[in-house]
This record gives sequence, C-alpha cells and structure tokens, in this order.
Amino acid sequence: MRAAPEQLELEVVRIESPEKPRSHRNGSTSREALGPRLAVSPDEAAAILGVSRDYFDEHVIGELRVVRRGRRILVPLAEIERWVDENAALTLPENAA
Repeated sequence: MRAAPEQLELEVVRIESPEKPRSHRNGSTSREALGPRLAVSPDEAAAILGVSRDYFDEHVIGELRVVRRGRRILVPLAEIERWVDENAALTLPENAA
C-alpha cells in the first residue's frame, strides 16, 4: 500500500499594486501619458462600430485604409469616422416620401 500524500497548507497573501506603475519596454508608464490613440485593433474597431468581428471583416475592413506591420493590423480612428460619414444614410419619415 502507498503512503498517503502529504497535506499541503496554503497561505493566502494579498498582493498590493505598486505605488509607481512599472514602465513598459519603450519607457512609458501608461497609455494616458501618451495622449489620445490614433489607431485601434480590428476587434476594437468592430466594438466601436457596434458590430461583430466577423461582420467587420466581411463588410467594413475592405473599405478602410489600414496599417499593416507583419501580422499586426491597426485601423486609424480617422478612417472609422470617414467610413461612417460616407456610409451614413439620411432617413426620412415614412409619411414624407
């Protein structure tokens, strides 16, 4: 017969966030310090427009100028705004036609 495994005792230790945030590789400490973002990922762009990523890939991204570097794709916020402006339709009340 095997001996019973030893019982381990766990201790819960609270982890506190540091007073000074750790800097990133490029030397910055947070996004806020960099100013407003100029571009977003395709997932974020889809969320901004309120559509699924599949819908975004099928119906929207082909009409946008995007930045590609390796596998990374960035969608400029100005392009999203331009696309919305160009694709917005003026809706009239049904009785006005």
